[in-house]
Amino acid sequence: MKDTLVLIILAISTVVLITIFAINLWLQMSDVTISYNGKIAIFLGAFFTILLGSGLMSLAYFSSKNGFDEQVDHDLDKVFKKFKDS
Repeated sequence: MKDTLVLIILAISTVVLITIFAINLWLQMSDVTISYNGKIAIFLGAFFTILLGSGLMSLAYFSSKNGFDEQVDHDLDKVFKKFKDS
């Protein structure tokens, strides 16, 4: 449990440092100007994209761990035969 907590803290710290570096680099570019609303839109777009990706990955993990993936019928020959006959 302690190792997992250390990894999570390390991952969050890395993301924060990379974000600070990227924002600093962006602000140093003198020929690019983005309004305050544009910066908010970029931040919100990135935030919700990461949130959506995390949610979908957690649903895939939840589905796999609870056996929902085993309920799927993998008999493709029956499916091909069904569509071939119609």
